[in-house]
Amino acid sequence: MDFGSAEEFLSSEIPNGEACLLLDVYMPAMNGIELCRKLNEAGRHLPTILISGRDDSQTRKMIRDAHPIASLLKPFDEKSLLQAIRKALPNQMNLPH
Repeated sequence: MDFGSAEEFLSSEIPNGEACLLLDVYMPAMNGIELCRKLNEAGRHLPTILISGRDDSQTRKMIRDAHPIASLLKPFDEKSLLQAIRKALPNQMNLPH
C-alpha cells in the first residue's frame, strides 16, 4: 500500500503481519523520522527502511537515531532495495532475487 503522507498513514489501520515501511527521511509536513518516533511511542513497531537523497552528517545522525532496519541513499538500485526489504521481512520467501 502507499499513502500520500505520514498523517494519512497514521490515520489508517496499521498493517498486521508481514509488512514494512519504506519512508523518505524528508517528507512534507511530518517527516519519516517523526513518523518512526510516533509509531514507536504508540507501541506500533514495523520494520522500517529509511531513504534519503541527502548524504550529510545531520541526515546520517537522524537515520542512526531512528534505528531503522536498513537505510538507503538515493540513487539506489533495485538489488539494494530488495536486500533491505529481505532484511525487513526475512520470512517472505517469494521476493525476487
